[in-house]
Amino acid sequence: MKITKIERAKKNKFKINIFIDGEFSFSVYEDVFLKMKFRSGMEIDSDFIETAKKESEFEHGKHYLLNILSRKNYTEKELMAKLLTRNIDKKTATALIEKIRKMGFLDDEKYMKDYFEYLKGCEKYSKLEILYKMKTKFSDNENLKMFEEMLRDYDEKAVLLKLTGKIKQPADAKSVTAKMARKGFRYEDISNVLRTIKKEE
Repeated sequence: MKITKIERAKKNKFKINIFIDGEFSFSVYEDVFLKMKFRSGMEIDSDFIETAKKESEFEHGKHYLLNILSRKNYTEKELMAKLLTRNIDKKTATALIEKIRKMGFLDDEKYMKDYFEYLKGCEKYSKLEILYKMKTKFSDNENLKMFEEMLRDYDEKAVLLKLTGKIKQPADAKSVTAKMARKGFRYEDISNVLRTIKKEE
């Protein structure tokens, strides 16, 4: 088999169309094209084609990750789920994530800290809510101990007072207690806050 024509794809500027023996055969990403040194008149076999296609599929996965990461941050856990949903095997997905990390587009530790600060800054979550959101978004690992440590300085009672004070009257203590308890606040703290608000009325 001989490569008889090479042209850039019209619909995807990052891909190159490869023609074999006068007919279109397949497309590869430009990085793969350069890496495997494609050239017109080159004699190739089925193994070469299979390798080129696999390399190009990997590049496709890389471009997909870079594209979605350009719009918003994702954790490794979230990216793995997205790749598996696209029927990419776990070994390849792991390699893709490692590639993106080495390129500097993925930093779970920084993202975890930024997301943690964001949740604290909202001033509407209990400690339990914050921990739940962190554990849901990030894989359970030793870094989660860091959040528990950081939450020691989180003024949960001040947040509770702010939230409770926003509740429009009339609202009985029982319904307020139930609502705040569902958010993870402690009954004792809720009762204390309600007493404080009542004294100020």
